[in-house]
Amino acid sequence: MSLRAVERKRAIKHFALIATLLISAQGQANDSITLEPLVVEGLSPPGNSLMSPQDTPQSRSIISRAAIEQKSPLNNAYQAMDLLPGVNTYSYDATGLFGGGLRMRGFNSDQLGISIDGAPLNDAGNFAIYPSELVDLENLEEITVTQGSSTTDAPMVGATGGSIGFNTSSPTDHARLRVMQSYGAYNSYKSFLRGDTGYLGDKRFKAFISISKAEAEKWKGYGGADREHLDFKGVLNLAPGSSITGGFLYNEMLNNNLRTLTLAEIQTLGRSADFGHVAPQHLAGINGSAQVEKAPSDLYYNLNLNPYLNYLATLKGRFEILPNLQLEVDPYYSYGYGTGGNQLRSLAESNAANKLGGGIRDINHDGDTLDTVMVYSGAVTDTERPGITTRVRSQIANHHLMGGYWFEYAHHRRTQPAVSFDTAGNSADPWLEKGSLYLLRQNSTPYMGRDFLTLNTSQSFFGQDDISFLNDELILTLGLRYTQIQRDFTNFASEGGGGYYNIKETYAKPLPSVGLRYQFTEAQQVFISRAENFKAPPDSVFYGLIKGGSFDNQGQLTGYTLKPVNVKEEVATNWDLGYRYTGKNISISGSLFYIDYRDRIASAYDPANNIDTNYNVGDSTTRGVELESAYRFLSNWSVYSSLTYTDSHIDQNMQTSANTFEATAGKAFPDVPNWMSGSALQYRNGPWSANLSAKYTGKRYSTLVNDESIKGYTLVSFDAGYRLPSKGWFKDPTVRFNVYNLFNQDYLNLNAGSGSGFTNRALGVGGVAPSYYVGAPRSFSVMLSTDF
Repeated sequence: MSLRAVERKRAIKHFALIATLLISAQGQANDSITLEPLVVEGLSPPGNSLMSPQDTPQSRSIISRAAIEQKSPLNNAYQAMDLLPGVNTYSYDATGLFGGGLRMRGFNSDQLGISIDGAPLNDAGNFAIYPSELVDLENLEEITVTQGSSTTDAPMVGATGGSIGFNTSSPTDHARLRVMQSYGAYNSYKSFLRGDTGYLGDKRFKAFISISKAEAEKWKGYGGADREHLDFKGVLNLAPGSSITGGFLYNEMLNNNLRTLTLAEIQTLGRSADFGHVAPQHLAGINGSAQVEKAPSDLYYNLNLNPYLNYLATLKGRFEILPNLQLEVDPYYSYGYGTGGNQLRSLAESNAANKLGGGIRDINHDGDTLDTVMVYSGAVTDTERPGITTRVRSQIANHHLMGGYWFEYAHHRRTQPAVSFDTAGNSADPWLEKGSLYLLRQNSTPYMGRDFLTLNTSQSFFGQDDISFLNDELILTLGLRYTQIQRDFTNFASEGGGGYYNIKETYAKPLPSVGLRYQFTEAQQVFISRAENFKAPPDSVFYGLIKGGSFDNQGQLTGYTLKPVNVKEEVATNWDLGYRYTGKNISISGSLFYIDYRDRIASAYDPANNIDTNYNVGDSTTRGVELESAYRFLSNWSVYSSLTYTDSHIDQNMQTSANTFEATAGKAFPDVPNWMSGSALQYRNGPWSANLSAKYTGKRYSTLVNDESIKGYTLVSFDAGYRLPSKGWFKDPTVRFNVYNLFNQDYLNLNAGSGSGFTNRALGVGGVAPSYYVGAPRSFSVMLSTDF
């Protein structure tokens, strides 16, 4: 990041604090304040907002505010979805500040379309998503999970397995100031402050702004997580049926990574093994003698960081052109910068004409270029993404019509500079943003372990017709989307990536969908749907294509060829057949699903070149059942439950080179449990609330040939809250207590990287042992909040 960007970060933080205090002052000047209660009074729906009535022809689950606010404010958005059918989510720790993983019907998060207020969030290159970068739970109104398909107007090119939409809460109609403070195990805390203006100017405008600060120590080893966050939303009412809603999210975090372990390492080192806590020491430089430094086997915790900054600006324009004609215009802009992984590396000095840039300068300043020196060097990503979605909606007779266009341009730059670190193990620049500190080549250009630029141009044309029959009892939905992405990839000369080359590829696909929903009684309906989804290959398929060659005396790579790119886009056809019953005290939803998956992409080990690479692992078939129910058996007691059965298999052997195959035919796809179930016993009585929840995740295979697996586990959590009577300045003061992993269950989750990365095999020739995140032990948190 530039100095300008750093100043912009500081300005945003100062603006947030000042604006929140100004909003609160305005609120305290208003004597006619009415405040929305934190706990819903009276008879709540079955499931207490874990299950909401649905009317679409697709499988869909929605979690609403009343359920979200029962979670610990320290949690990330993934953790709010843990009980839903088809969803397999986990966190690296109890708080969620260190990140986590998500799968749905066997699809990884990089195969799902993730959005906030309609703006896409998946990484522009590999479609990865990181939950700790998302909205604060305190400002999250609703989570919409569409299992198996995405909406026709979804602004995405990587959603083969469904979509998840996070909708932020609207500003309140009346002014208020909300303060929340949380404390928990491992010295975790979160401070949250939100101010709402209430309606201003004859109900023309209202807004809120919130800031939060959260920290936690790692549950094992040294280090911790530090997160600062800002959310803003404003609504401007122009006329009846016309409005503009603006949103802004800012997030900055600096985390120490948690070490993943193989089964053998867990056996020998124990479950609590982590990165080393003794700073690696440099050798004393001796001119004319080669010093060779080697990183310790357990590395070093403070050179294993995840600093990341991101922000997202959105606008939603809703304009009523005619009584039956509406125009929607949704521009957005997102930015992300950061690095991650292990940054403790070794770099060799040199001074030779046939090296890139003449070789690496004297790092340890001993007067020669003979040494190999430990440095801090991480993979930096810097992304800018402006985009816009426009839609027109109209109703003509029994036809509800929608059509539009989505466009996005992404500038996605990835580099890998290096800086020095001192004897205390502190990097000269943990964010790798200060070019003046970069280690240089002899020609004064910075060392780069990689140097890529991807320019993405994405677009979709889409249309949908919802046709109603029999007084809306029968609805036929017809949709068509044509989606295209053009990748313009440039590999600049670097020490890790070889010489310059440029590749342009375009991926496009028409994606039809059809659905039918029949409401045959007031409480019962059936539905069936078929949808085509596709995902373009990640831009990593263009990495490392240089074969052979050497640098000449001018530092130019010559005599090389480019390996072909054989990875195609993956395509999935999703079928759903389902039934829903919605009653006063009981709701039931069930669906059968079948997914025909062609040219599925996964990252796996290439034995010929001794690297991980992307493959089309072939076709695969996934079928299963999802059940969801909510039952209020007494006025204050209800139970929510979900059950998922998934059978996901690879159809062919995977070809890894011209003459080698892995025996994957008939094998289960890794990290997809056959069985999952979730349940929650819920109590609501005026100011009191309590939940006892359990999630079972079944056995999962860890490799593509299924020669290693991890056992299933059940996590039980508990939360309880009480809203005290309002008194004086304090409105609805509330205390909430949360316990994670109540019975201290031991469990493991597969480390598949940021995407669909799997080990071919754990045993035999070419075998590589998979690594796992060790589940966090029992922990607790307590939250205090009040409005003013």
